[in-house]
Amino acid sequence: MTSFQDYYASNQDRFVQEWKDFLRFKSISADEAYKADCVACAEWLERHLAGLGFQTELWPSATLPLVYGVLPGNPKKPTVLFYGHYDVQPPDPVDHWHSPPFEPTLRDGRMYARGAQDNKGQVFYFLKALEALGAAGADLPTIKVIIEGEEESGSTAIHLGLEGWAEKLKADVLMVCDTGVLSPGVPTVTMGLRGIAHFDIKVLGPKIDLHSGVYGGVVLNPLQALASVVASLHAPDGSVAVPGFYDKVKKPSAEDLAIANEAPINPVEISAALGVELTGGEHGLPATERRGFRPTLEVNGIGGGYQGAGNKTVIPSEGFAKISMRLVDGQDPEETLRLVMNHIQTLAPAGTRIETLHPVAGGPALLLSVKAPVVQSARKALLAAFGREPVYLWEGASIPIVAKLAKVSGGQPLLIGFGEEGDMIHAPNESFSLKQLEAGYRYVTSFLPVL
Repeated sequence: MTSFQDYYASNQDRFVQEWKDFLRFKSISADEAYKADCVACAEWLERHLAGLGFQTELWPSATLPLVYGVLPGNPKKPTVLFYGHYDVQPPDPVDHWHSPPFEPTLRDGRMYARGAQDNKGQVFYFLKALEALGAAGADLPTIKVIIEGEEESGSTAIHLGLEGWAEKLKADVLMVCDTGVLSPGVPTVTMGLRGIAHFDIKVLGPKIDLHSGVYGGVVLNPLQALASVVASLHAPDGSVAVPGFYDKVKKPSAEDLAIANEAPINPVEISAALGVELTGGEHGLPATERRGFRPTLEVNGIGGGYQGAGNKTVIPSEGFAKISMRLVDGQDPEETLRLVMNHIQTLAPAGTRIETLHPVAGGPALLLSVKAPVVQSARKALLAAFGREPVYLWEGASIPIVAKLAKVSGGQPLLIGFGEEGDMIHAPNESFSLKQLEAGYRYVTSFLPVL
């Protein structure tokens, strides 16, 4: 057992109590009612960093504060910038939780609470690893930390302030622990993230809801029109049927595709776990490629008309849908957003009109190279810590600020986390196991000293 493992074992009870303190904050950024809780959480983090020897600042904003800190280290080593977030998703539906979402509960080696994994648990093991490294007097690089409070609701403050903070954020490595492993016990380096953009559609018909007996067959139903518009966005082969959507998509290298397909992903097992076949996306492409290297357009919500019990025979005056896109290398989020919205506005059937609302162009896609020095350093650290080679995963999800933060800071991104499918992030009964917490701690204590 290494000295760092000894330190973890002897301090685990205290770590668990501090972790619970962190999780009790109702830091829900999407709801203005919880602003005070978010501020209190940021202040707790600032105090915690100060206790680890960081020079800290709480950066105010028009929305929620950011926590910044610097721990001076060996100037001959690369500077590391760690990014994370302290905000969490709303806990709804609360009645589906087996224990209150903001009363952290340890059951069978798992901590259940909103934010237990995303991202408080993964931020916390980073902090505890730094504590252990400091106690051991390890030769560390200078470490900077930026922890925001709005990742779950658009990252408004960091997007607006990033250019002005560029000097303070300069780094050689951008370290992110907000990802997961391919399967339990398999250390995983995330080699790419898709970009994101989203907007709403509203299909408008008559000024008011109409009697479906009087006007049925005379006035076009906006929900019927909406259904036809949404259905037209994909071709029979599963591809996105918006002209120009794929024009700027860059093909992945043969090397990246080969490495991605080496990952031990079993589509049969995934299908069994999900209860559905993996038939989404472009037909004929393997699931690995569809998720990591191809763009998508999804309908995230759709509705309109009467939703109550029984029947109400109306032609509703309007219908709505929520659309998001996951974008890949070469696609600019703002340009793609305009392209798709402009196309949709041409699809309104006679007797209706379409509005596109609330457009949000998130961050672009991010692609890394397996040959990057920081990835190779991480590979060696993971091999030493876990006794096995990591796998490389091109992730389909998005962390919108990471690509921009990498550009502004100058840091090479490194995305390694220890989330698992069973952690239920964004859902009721989110959890993170003590085993995962210790694995993340082991990774950080192995990686930082060898930079």
